Amino acid sequence: MILLLMISVGLIGANSLVLSPIAAEVASGVGAERTSDVMTAAAIYGISVALSALFFAPRADKVGPHKALETGLVLILIGLGFSIAATNLTVLSIGQGVVGAGAGMALPAIYSLAAIISPKGQESRTMGMVLTGWTLSMVGGVTLSAYVADLIHWRAVFGLLGFGSLVILIVLLKASFPPHVPATKVTSPISAVQVPGILPALFSVLMLGTGFYGVYNYLGAHLTDALHRNVGEAGWLTLSYGLGFGAAMLFDPWLDKVGPRRGLLAVFSGLAIYYVGMSAWTHSYAMIVALMFGWGVLQHLGLNLTVSRLSRLDPSQRGAVMGLNSTTMYASVFAATVLYRPGYESFGINLCLWISAALTLMGAAEALWARTSRTQPEKSV
Repeated sequence: MILLLMISVGLIGANSLVLSPIAAEVASGVGAERTSDVMTAAAIYGISVALSALFFAPRADKVGPHKALETGLVLILIGLGFSIAATNLTVLSIGQGVVGAGAGMALPAIYSLAAIISPKGQESRTMGMVLTGWTLSMVGGVTLSAYVADLIHWRAVFGLLGFGSLVILIVLLKASFPPHVPATKVTSPISAVQVPGILPALFSVLMLGTGFYGVYNYLGAHLTDALHRNVGEAGWLTLSYGLGFGAAMLFDPWLDKVGPRRGLLAVFSGLAIYYVGMSAWTHSYAMIVALMFGWGVLQHLGLNLTVSRLSRLDPSQRGAVMGLNSTTMYASVFAATVLYRPGYESFGINLCLWISAALTLMGAAEALWARTSRTQPEKSV
């Protein structure tokens, strides 16, 4: 079951990350004037995930997370069809919007299933194994996609994602899941946002996500615009990052011992230092590739901690709560893409890194406050 969820995360995650390394090829294919214009589709994908997770993810509390996951995959297939056929930026954006709607239903459902099947006391370890699907998306999906776009065509990238999504949907339809007990009360974004401790937890998600996507979404453009590298070479960045993300799974048992708050204080502080350090090496392709590994380690730990923190708050509303998690994370995709763009176009990737360092410092401050505050109700997290 864990393997199935891991692969599902990998397929969904690949689409959310794939536009950056192939942005130059896609821009040429849809008639965009600049490489960065393609990131408009990435922004629409992000806001679509956010809205879908906000309004549709709570339905999983009623019909079951496995049903929500299957529905999400169907929408992803439809959206990928539009993306393959896109001849202009508008159609591509529509396609990515539909894919985002499917992902907004699927990802919260996956995280909910991971929490359900996890043995007590091993929540972070189980969640970490499922989150390793992001490694599959980067090492096997995004890295391969960069070369497929370079050697065949960027449309073939979306075709491969569609084929993989179809296969996993067929497997899911035949798989058996734990019995689902429908929620005794109607859950919604309004009921979920009233759960004690959820707003500080969502703040952590926002700082982690905006800091990551603000840099990641413009790395592909930095390679082609500033370092004059070809699209295929962006694959080494995602490969290095993905290997670091996967290697971090070795630290997941430690997360169960220290808990999300103490762990987040360490991870956010480490990320702030790392972003500043990366800004000194953006002129070197080789150093960027090397530094991506450590970035992947820190992001895996941060993602695991933020998701685990939320999943423990109220099991009876887990679908709605995890929907708010995805809403916040993918709102950060939209916010980062839009808000970082003027800085990138005026001052380059270094300003993006410095802004991300500031955001992660704010995340560390919240984690420190959460540890020292005596008014926090959820002691277990």
